[in-house]
Amino acid sequence: MHAVDDMTIFTRVVDRQGFSAAGRELRMSTAVVSSRIAKLEQVLGVRLLNRTTRNVRPTEEGLVYYEHCMKVLSDVQEVEHRLAEMKRRPAGALRVSMPISLGRRHIAPLMPDFVAENPDIQVRLQATDRVVNILDEDVNVAIRKGVLPASGDIMRRLAPDLRVVCAAPNYWKAHGIPKTPDELKSHNCLLLRYPGSRRYTWQFADDGGAITNLTVSGNMDSSSSDVLIDWALEGHGIIMKSVWDISKELENGALVPALADFWPRDLSLHTLMQSRREQPAKTRAFIDFLALRFHDHPVARMIEGLGVT
Repeated sequence: MHAVDDMTIFTRVVDRQGFSAAGRELRMSTAVVSSRIAKLEQVLGVRLLNRTTRNVRPTEEGLVYYEHCMKVLSDVQEVEHRLAEMKRRPAGALRVSMPISLGRRHIAPLMPDFVAENPDIQVRLQATDRVVNILDEDVNVAIRKGVLPASGDIMRRLAPDLRVVCAAPNYWKAHGIPKTPDELKSHNCLLLRYPGSRRYTWQFADDGGAITNLTVSGNMDSSSSDVLIDWALEGHGIIMKSVWDISKELENGALVPALADFWPRDLSLHTLMQSRREQPAKTRAFIDFLALRFHDHPVARMIEGLGVT
């Protein structure tokens, strides 16, 4: 057993002045208590207790060890108390991974309110368009879009999502609006690229709703979705982006969608958490906060207006 258990047994024997009384309190037999003390004395190389027929008293060395044990056990109790409090009360560093555009536009602006509601939490935001391994990188919550691969991680749906093909009006005027996905092969498609990225393949739905992959290409790519949006706004090419990333640009006409009949309709915005028996209070608080803020969100209503629920 752990050394702390031996310390607990020893202090109980000293406090109760006997093996039997200590055993009853600890729900152990007298023989087991006596044996554990004997092994402890053997390990320490000193006699800790003087045993008589009437009682058990600590030796000089035993008194020194007793004082040490009481300090250690007090520290252990304090640590356990603090950990229990952290489980009940949202506190500590919260590490959140999020896509760049979604995070900048919709997650980061909410964080001052979240911290105000949970002053013992320190938010650590990581904005990246690459897929983060939440276990390897010690991430508490990752915000993900689209269809997620099967895994042992815990997912919670926040809102509907929709990926649309769009470009600036001057691009469409110069190059024409495609009528089918295959026509994109003759257009300049702006691509998100990073190690392991598959964004050079855009997904579309056929008449039956089945998803097909289309390989597209262009003369510029970036690891940042914000850069792609800026290029598209300047008329340099076509992007396929989540409505969450470009809702304002769609509303004001700076970006004009195309191929609406071919957009996949089964996408969602999710939170992803490590698979644990019980999530820390800080993680639960953050997920509940996001769920409340994204419920009936204007962007979600926009997506629903486009026929996605």
